[in-house]
Amino acid sequence: MKPTTQQTQLDKIKADLLNGGRVDSVTAFSQHCITRLAAVIKRLRDSGWPIITERENSNGLAHYSLPEGWQPGTKKP
Repeated sequence: MKPTTQQTQLDKIKADLLNGGRVDSVTAFSQHCITRLAAVIKRLRDSGWPIITERENSNGLAHYSLPEGWQPGTKKP
């Protein structure tokens, strides 16, 4: 049996955040077909990622990002 190299939803969101991007449910769906972004974000937070949430006042859409310069294995700022 051949091993799979398919990225998980968690891997895709990790990569987006580590590249300095902001992630929201609209872009997660359009780029990665992820429909439950909040669940992915919770899993990352539970494993120690210091994810920042910002909400748009007009529609309440949450944007997630990492503190500038943060990398896995470093302490929270």
